Amino acid sequence: MLHSRIVVSPRAVEFSFRFLFFFIITFLLIMLNGPSSFAQAPEEVVRVLARRVAETREVPEPIAVDWSNVSSLPEPESIALREAFLKELGSRHAVVAAEPSVATLRVSVRETPTNFLLVARIATTAGEQVRMAEVPRAAFLPVMTRGNGLRLGKQLLWQQPETILDAAEFAGAPGSPANIFILKPDAVAIYRESDGRLSEVQELSFGGYKYVSRGLRGELQETKDGEIAATLPGSHCGIRRPATAAERWTTQCTTSTTGTPALHSDAGQATVSSSCDASSWRLITEATDWAQPDRLLLVNAEMKKEEAVAAVDVSGPVRRVVSAEDGKSALAVVFNLSSGSYEVYRITILCGR
Repeated sequence: MLHSRIVVSPRAVEFSFRFLFFFIITFLLIMLNGPSSFAQAPEEVVRVLARRVAETREVPEPIAVDWSNVSSLPEPESIALREAFLKELGSRHAVVAAEPSVATLRVSVRETPTNFLLVARIATTAGEQVRMAEVPRAAFLPVMTRGNGLRLGKQLLWQQPETILDAAEFAGAPGSPANIFILKPDAVAIYRESDGRLSEVQELSFGGYKYVSRGLRGELQETKDGEIAATLPGSHCGIRRPATAAERWTTQCTTSTTGTPALHSDAGQATVSSSCDASSWRLITEATDWAQPDRLLLVNAEMKKEEAVAAVDVSGPVRRVVSAEDGKSALAVVFNLSSGSYEVYRITILCGR
């Protein structure tokens, strides 16, 4: 029987080890320095996306940005990404509030099993332009695992072109359902909700009173004796409930020289209870510029804005947000920047994502 013998030279062995060592080093360098999303913070990923959008040819100027989170990414993280995107884009391109005549850049946060996908779309003369970026889900795991599953829902109750100073919910006559009060510069309108819509019950005019302030301030509050107080610049009106459901509301106003009223409550926050976790939360406004769209944030007593556990976008600045009488929801007065009308929303806490 013949036996074969394979002889491997020392130089061949040395070459094999050198090749393997080179391959390992090259692989590590690619993983550490390559253009992988894992090597970038989520905020940097959206800044790069903003630069790519700004560098796109034929993008109209100025533009408005519509940011929507349609993924499971917690709202505080979406807010942080949106702010980083807007700051970077605003440094390179004119960004303004949404108007019918302004082109809109729509940015949505979507998801795959492994990544969050950011998709930016805008119409140009050359057709729709789309830019995308992705962030690994692993980049948010520490935040996502501590989420409490709360969401904010909004319901449009009323819309009108005339100014709305305040909106509040108060009980009516004994045995009758609660009413929605809408305070205007010259009157207060009382509505009753039925099947998600409002129908007018009564409007109480303030007689010869003339609203003189430019601050658009006014407040509705319930007094200790059960009367509804409407406070306006230079005027105070007491509104009394009817004794029975068949009677009418009545009002009596007195003028004063105090000028613009000092609001008793914080116009930018309200307290809402949650049936999801049997705890009390605060609704606060995010924006400080009344020329920009706003959003309402859900926080507890210790949280800052950037730590909000849920948020809901609205079409303009929130002029007032007030807790409902039962404490389970809040009413928000919003000035719609697109239509120029005033809107009243009911904001509630929803369970689960």
